[in-house]
Amino acid sequence: MTSHADPDLDVEAVTSLVADTFRRIHRERMAGLPIVHPGLSVAVVGGQTWDGDWLGVLVTAWCLNLVLVPGPGSAREPGPFGSKLELDLPAGRFEFLSSEEDGLGRFAACSLVSPMHQFPDQATAIATAEEIMTALFRPEGAAAAEPPQGPALSRRDLLRGSFRR
Repeated sequence: MTSHADPDLDVEAVTSLVADTFRRIHRERMAGLPIVHPGLSVAVVGGQTWDGDWLGVLVTAWCLNLVLVPGPGSAREPGPFGSKLELDLPAGRFEFLSSEEDGLGRFAACSLVSPMHQFPDQATAIATAEEIMTALFRPEGAAAAEPPQGPALSRRDLLRGSFRR
């Protein structure tokens, strides 16, 4: 997986902050809502730096999102709540929506799956998030790494959910 390390960005700290923020949201705002999958919980998969920003897949009981948290001096600082931000990754261009949460600050999220009821369990949701992170850093149209696991995913396939087995 490609990573553009930034010594000023503490990947583990940001990963923990994202996870803690969404665990709090789960407890305080999402508990009991019908959109919540009772067998899933919050997890962050593949958190890493990408051109100085933090990027990872957020698994929750209500959504699976690609999340961007801007690093120090980022050129991709999310705008006001709900504004769009486009990010070019090796797999293609992805559209994110800006958001803000206490403790985390401004971040941007690209919704990949919502609701999460098609996932039978947490392990399947996490495996899917891992597959997404791998696919995001594979150039569009490039073959999958050995051993072959089927055709490479296009951005369209990724967003249509074709990554699920």
